[in-house]
Amino acid sequence: MKQPASQKLPWFPWIGKKRPFYGWIIVAAVSPTQFFGGLSAQGFGTYLSFFEKEFGWSRAIMATPRSIAQLESATLGPIDGWLVDKLGPRVMVAIGAFIMGLGFIIFGMIHSLWMYFLANVIISLGAGLGGGVVVSVAVNYWFRRKRTLAQVMSVIGFPIAGVVGIPLLVWAQSAIGWRPTLIVTGLLVWAVIIPASFFLRRGPEPYGLHPDGDPPGSAAAEIGRRLGGGLVNFTVGEALRTRTFWLIALGNGLSGLAMSAMSVHLFLHLEQGVGLSRGNAALVWTVASGLSIPSRLLVGVVGDRVPKRLLLGISATFMAVALLLLGLATSLVWAFVFAVLYGISWSIRIPVMRAMQGEYWGRTSLGTISGAQQFVEVLLSVVGPVLAGFMADLQGDYRLTFIVAAALSLIGAICLFSASRPKPPMRKAAEVSGVEPADVGNS
Repeated sequence: MKQPASQKLPWFPWIGKKRPFYGWIIVAAVSPTQFFGGLSAQGFGTYLSFFEKEFGWSRAIMATPRSIAQLESATLGPIDGWLVDKLGPRVMVAIGAFIMGLGFIIFGMIHSLWMYFLANVIISLGAGLGGGVVVSVAVNYWFRRKRTLAQVMSVIGFPIAGVVGIPLLVWAQSAIGWRPTLIVTGLLVWAVIIPASFFLRRGPEPYGLHPDGDPPGSAAAEIGRRLGGGLVNFTVGEALRTRTFWLIALGNGLSGLAMSAMSVHLFLHLEQGVGLSRGNAALVWTVASGLSIPSRLLVGVVGDRVPKRLLLGISATFMAVALLLLGLATSLVWAFVFAVLYGISWSIRIPVMRAMQGEYWGRTSLGTISGAQQFVEVLLSVVGPVLAGFMADLQGDYRLTFIVAAALSLIGAICLFSASRPKPPMRKAAEVSGVEPADVGNS
């Protein structure tokens, strides 16, 4: 039954007679959070050589704040999920952007190890409150049939940060210094993300709309209900009692462990281990990020037609092969082969995982369930950067580190291939139905 349009959506500029479904405005509004989150995650490694020269810190020490930040993310994951279920994405993104921008500014002023740790923790807190779980839930509220495509488009800012942001970051570090680069980044976070958060709204029903913009009762809407997870809404407890929840968390966690180790130490390995120049090291990352953009668009087209667990298993397998080649690489050619495989793997992992969460668990408690899953995943990812740095300090290079990471990613692939859709919880028919409350607020 169609809900009365008791609330109005914010006006937005548009050229053309037919205005788009507002869900796509939601996608556009969360994209800046992914760009700056990508700049933070992917660009962190570009600063390590400056810290090494200026402060003389070891690789393990430099990587430790990243692991602390991931531990913080794991701890806050369930809280973030609960908060977005209660407050909505608009409030969460605005608060997260303010904190994240402040963290970057403090990072540009560090003169000691404790400030280095503090800045990383603040950036991670802001990124967690306004990214990850919050973005995933915000998009899942508005889409069912086109859920994977919407998730792909919402995170497209992450690889764009790799293609455009990282080269600009490397250039700015050389042109104006690493400290001004960090301060300017913080100011841009405030200037872009906070205004964009104004357009976020939680769910289409209070505005007389339906997921995907489908007319109520239409064939497309019914397909969305059946294929998009609209028929079953799991509670947190019900999700935790399924085998599927733990297979996804373990598989994604092992893959994330490998990825976190690689992302922090990649630039040092390419420069010092493979012998590439700083410019060529940045080029390798640009290739990986650039390839992931068309790959993600392809995933958006096929992602709702192919079982998502198969796509995630393939992603983790590609990641394993890429990391093995990275560990064995001795030239720019092999570094580029790594970049191609990693770019494909990376393009699949995040959007398909977020879409699968909505498809498997429904919308009612999605934020809290996603946060609980992230808690398990990040606990595994936490050890990646520090362990990689510790092994590199002992071995003198990263080769063994990346080979071990490849093996862990392969184990993760097996878990993800096995994560079939959970059976509906044993409840009364009325309770199991996917009819969600229309009054989900306007946050």
